[in-house]
Amino acid sequence: MSSVSFIIPVYNKEKYLNAVLNSLFNQIGTFKREFIFINDGSTDKSLKIINSKIKKMSNSFVISQNNKGSAAATNVGIKLAKYKYIKFLDADDLIVFNATDSLIKIIENNNNINLVFGLQRKVSNLDKVKLDLKINTNSYKIIEDPLKKAMTNSMFNPSQFLVRTKLCKNVGGCDERIKHSQEYSLTLKLAKYDGFAKLNEYIAILPEIAPGQISEKKVNQIYRVSKALEFFIKDNKTLQKKYKKFALRRLTGRSWRFAKRHMPKNLYFKYLKLYIRGFFYFSNDIEKLCEEANTVYEDYLS
Repeated sequence: MSSVSFIIPVYNKEKYLNAVLNSLFNQIGTFKREFIFINDGSTDKSLKIINSKIKKMSNSFVISQNNKGSAAATNVGIKLAKYKYIKFLDADDLIVFNATDSLIKIIENNNNINLVFGLQRKVSNLDKVKLDLKINTNSYKIIEDPLKKAMTNSMFNPSQFLVRTKLCKNVGGCDERIKHSQEYSLTLKLAKYDGFAKLNEYIAILPEIAPGQISEKKVNQIYRVSKALEFFIKDNKTLQKKYKKFALRRLTGRSWRFAKRHMPKNLYFKYLKLYIRGFFYFSNDIEKLCEEANTVYEDYLS
């Protein structure tokens, strides 16, 4: 029998928790399961709702801590997870009832797969979503060069994927220097080991707009993923040169496009020069150039 550790960081999500917990506790399948909730300093009724809902649920745990951000909260769950796979869930997202079982079937049928993710869609009203959907588990593909794809764009949010617990622990979890958008730094670390598969079916349902939703602060989001990539390059000295060059082009190009949209002309030429140096690889110090490129966002953060 397979087994899954569900990890759910929670910060002030009382509006969504009843629907989220319904989708979580009604996951179809014969796999063993544990539920690890990390209450990251919620000041609303989130903790009360969770404690009420898990009274009759075995293998359910709640860890409360001061607010440290979703990366730190997620890492608490990763350290505690004891089952074969980890399934993350954001506390304002739903997953269809057979999402986890479908992802397990794919990963267990291929020993070369370390992580499998499905599609997500956004809706205006979570209360009206049907979760008893059929999923075709044959409709998946292996991702070629997942590290390059991860450097290009974030491929999924936490609620969309299932990963082998051992690998997740071995890479050290999320980068806590990036407090939010925790899945991106973790994705980069995991992508070094290949074995990514994409299920072409919707498994995660997200609200179109959620109060305090981190991803809705666009500049902050760009800055976080850019810094995560910068730190990843700095932390992986032996990374193949082709990936370092690609990351450099991504970060300098992104900073130049941002500067062109937001800065006066007398300031944005600095980032054009960085982009040219990055594109043609006119630098022996990739790490410094990546760091310089990411300074473009600092005055625009909220």
